[in-house]
Amino acid sequence: MTAKNLPCTSAHFHTHVLFLIILCLPVHVLNAQRNSFLKVSKVKPEDFKLSNPLISTSTNAVIIFDKGDVSFEGNKKGWFSYIYKRVKRILILNNTASDLATVQLMLYKDGENKETVEDMSGLTFYVENGTVVETQLNLKDVMEEKYDKNHLLKKFALPAVKEGSIIEYSYIIKSDFVFNIPSWEFQNTKYPTLWSEYNIAIPGLLSYMSVQQGFNKFEVNKAGDRYDVFRVSRSNANGGALVKTDESLSVSTHTNLHKWAMKDIPAFSAEKFVFSPTNFIDKISFQLYKTFDGEDYHDVASNWKKVSEELMQREDFAQSVSEENYWLDKVLAQIVNAGDHAEEGAKKIFYYVQQNFTCNDHDDKYIKTSLHDVVKKKSGTVGDLNLLLIAMLRHEKFIADPVLLSTTEFGRNSPTYPLMEKLNYVICRTRINGVDYFLDATVPLLPFGKLPLNCYNGHARVISPDTTAVYFDPDALKEDCLVSVFIANTNGQDIQGSLVHKMGFFESLDTRTEIQKKSLTDYENHFKTSSPEGMLLSNFEFDSLEKIESPLTLKADFKLTAFDDADIVYFNPILGEAVTENPFISAERSYNVEMPYTKNHVYTLNMEIPKGYYIDEMPKSAKAMLNEEEGSFEYLVTADEKYLQLRAILKINKATFDASDYQTLRDFYAFVLKKESGQIVFKKIKS
Repeated sequence: MTAKNLPCTSAHFHTHVLFLIILCLPVHVLNAQRNSFLKVSKVKPEDFKLSNPLISTSTNAVIIFDKGDVSFEGNKKGWFSYIYKRVKRILILNNTASDLATVQLMLYKDGENKETVEDMSGLTFYVENGTVVETQLNLKDVMEEKYDKNHLLKKFALPAVKEGSIIEYSYIIKSDFVFNIPSWEFQNTKYPTLWSEYNIAIPGLLSYMSVQQGFNKFEVNKAGDRYDVFRVSRSNANGGALVKTDESLSVSTHTNLHKWAMKDIPAFSAEKFVFSPTNFIDKISFQLYKTFDGEDYHDVASNWKKVSEELMQREDFAQSVSEENYWLDKVLAQIVNAGDHAEEGAKKIFYYVQQNFTCNDHDDKYIKTSLHDVVKKKSGTVGDLNLLLIAMLRHEKFIADPVLLSTTEFGRNSPTYPLMEKLNYVICRTRINGVDYFLDATVPLLPFGKLPLNCYNGHARVISPDTTAVYFDPDALKEDCLVSVFIANTNGQDIQGSLVHKMGFFESLDTRTEIQKKSLTDYENHFKTSSPEGMLLSNFEFDSLEKIESPLTLKADFKLTAFDDADIVYFNPILGEAVTENPFISAERSYNVEMPYTKNHVYTLNMEIPKGYYIDEMPKSAKAMLNEEEGSFEYLVTADEKYLQLRAILKINKATFDASDYQTLRDFYAFVLKKESGQIVFKKIKS
């Protein structure tokens, strides 16, 4: 169940239109059969031994069925409410899937108006002496807690769940927030689903856009319509209602019906290079975009200008950073100096927040309590910390605004229709001398003006009067890596060498983070153990380890033991940097390949041929292109009696590839793998 936006009040009905009928007419209540929907077949002993091609010994759980239903009714506020009903049955095959027995329902609220849960039920079934035994959820064990300003969380754990049991739960949610009805996921990211069904019945006076995604075919995809009558009443007059004070009316209109169902849906198989399965699983979602009052259509879909205006007035968002915040005088006096130039002052504020505060929730864009409390506790959500950064920058007269986005693991958001539940993250945009810098103070060791990889998820929106759209695309990121290896005979017997590894930005960030979490010694030991067999590393040295705005360079010495008096030596010249497996395993792929960035990896080797050996065989030079200009690979090797030289350059010039390019990309990496696994054969010179 997703969070809801505020109900639309801009479209009003006129009491003289033909769709309004006096209350004395018979009324058909849409939810009259509500409870019958939740009545499903009894659990039988054979249900515990399901046979289906989707079920194997590695299957931890099976979703037997998942049914959802949305219908509407008139309410006592002069408008409409929707009724969302759901029933779900799951077979637990392994205890590792017992987390499915914990259910959480997110309910939206706005002031005193909130969504409500009715007819909640939970059952656990198991077989005992050939008989199905059930244990019922005690409704006293259902917990409710405040999640944030606009959400309540109801949660419960089904009782007596064990390996081999079946769980079933159902509930009904009633909501006045009709802006977007619940989306429906037919496919699960972990477990197969034998039957998934969604039914909607929407009054013709409300028009919703639907967005469908996924690759599996529907077993049922059927539309229809009927006429229904809705009772609408109102006990007070606040304007923007369908009826006036103490009036009750019946509204007759055709109702649009649709039923979708899928059968035997495999769990989503996420291969490498997928940001979020939610971008690809079989799913359908809805958003209200217009209403009809009997005379005119009214566009009601929210827009970014309206959303931005609302957010700038929210106390737990932009309003807090727009205030004078005089209490920051004392804090900032210890951070910035009057003589600091603009960028220097902004950096001091950024690094102060980054290095002195801890982020405890990277999926909450709002201020939980107050900025003053955040400073006191030295911790908070991503909203707390980055909005504090904005408040501090504004206090020092910098231009600074919040930027809303969705992180890669959260799924994409729409640049056209703002849905707040699709946006989980906030960063800072500051403008210094006409240049925009985007900042995230919640990630340790992240340099000023850089963002973490999971922020590169397409559309983002600056929350300001001009509501500027910005885009953070992986295609704009380039990771350069240069590895140089030198090997020489220093004393005629030991084969010794040195390497210089110049890291790209994200590899530098990951390396610094790993060293900070553990230790430099642990990192060196890991580097040693992951090096090729027969390569003994020593004398590690880092350049710019403490300078987080500079890329890292690792230097090390090594000794090769393979040449210790061996008659034949098989030597891979790409020491520790070769592609060792094709990341694209499956023969086919239905969804895009999403790499985190483009890359330019350059490896060079200059080797003095070990004394007493000659080259008997070596790979041939080769070159391959990926879709002409989307990537390339060069493998250039030359040798004479004294020296061997090799250069391998792998370039990937775009980060996102369509599914239609998958086979080409797979073949390209197969070629790279084959060349970089090539061996040079050294043989001992016979005297």
